Amino acid sequence: MRPNARTPRPRQSTAVPAPRTPVLVDAIEIRGARQNNLKGVDLDLPLNQLIVVTGPSGSGKSSLAFQTIYAEGQRRYVETFSPYVRQFFDRMDKPQVDEIRGIPPAIAIEQANNVKTTRSTVGTITEINDYLKLLFPRIAEGRCPSCHGPVQPDTPSAIAAAAKSRWNDAPVLITFGVSAPPKTATADFFSFLQSQGYVRVFIYGEIFRTDQPESFTRALPARIDVIQDRVPANRRSRLLESVETALHLGKGKLALIDPVSGERLDFSSAWHCAKCDSAIRPPVAGLFSFNHALGACRACRGFGRVIGIDYQRALPDHSLSIGAGVVKAFQGDTYQECQIDLERNARKRKIDLDTPFE
Repeated sequence: MRPNARTPRPRQSTAVPAPRTPVLVDAIEIRGARQNNLKGVDLDLPLNQLIVVTGPSGSGKSSLAFQTIYAEGQRRYVETFSPYVRQFFDRMDKPQVDEIRGIPPAIAIEQANNVKTTRSTVGTITEINDYLKLLFPRIAEGRCPSCHGPVQPDTPSAIAAAAKSRWNDAPVLITFGVSAPPKTATADFFSFLQSQGYVRVFIYGEIFRTDQPESFTRALPARIDVIQDRVPANRRSRLLESVETALHLGKGKLALIDPVSGERLDFSSAWHCAKCDSAIRPPVAGLFSFNHALGACRACRGFGRVIGIDYQRALPDHSLSIGAGVVKAFQGDTYQECQIDLERNARKRKIDLDTPFE
């Protein structure tokens, strides 16, 4: 071998190991739980099911539920946040366990009775309800109470897309409504529109010029469609600009009109049904809270029960008369005064005290 010759090195394999395929589990797999009284417990808890942990005192129920499962679920959830955000969380110690797989973020209610009012629920105690009140308004879908059609605010981009889908490259009129005062002369109203820079209006399926009021010989309708622009539906930039202006001048409402056929598409940037001209309340957090006046049930006001009189218990024996004591609660020394008031008012209204209630 020559002195300067290099000894050939064995060729290394460049094969990349195949990535591990994540195993999808439908249960919380706990292996080797040794928290407190637990002695290396292995068990699988199925997800999306109600599970009850029972046993004698000191058997490790709380150690399993709170200090192992909940602690690990909460710890992994907190680790998803930045270090700055983590400092605001109450962090729990890592449980003594070999492995936990398939655990989702967890919430827990302390064993102490934290119910402060009759309106307290699991959602309010865990503060999950506060997040749901913010989520529901964002995913809510409105329905018109009259035609039951979908109601949602229309954005300029959505209006432009609808125009492009319907008319492609054909011209379309972008209009907004202006109310005409009753008994207004056509010349005066057209002169007002012309002074604002609008030359054309769409009335009764026709286009009229505001500088030629003599061409319109009929009475003005209550609402007139003022033409903001006439633009091909595929001219997106110009269409968007005209739509935004029409929405502003029309107080959130506009109409796209085919100048040839007169076909009309109404839009609104608010929670308003253009077809029925009816508005609905926009989804806000209060609508999804039973503790708020907007979202509370009208019958129980959010308490889940209604206070009333059970006549079957108050008047158990309908064969008795008022004088014989048909009202069971008024009998006895405690409520004798109520019985006296009942009889006095019955005589005042000429009700027979001896006639059976039935």
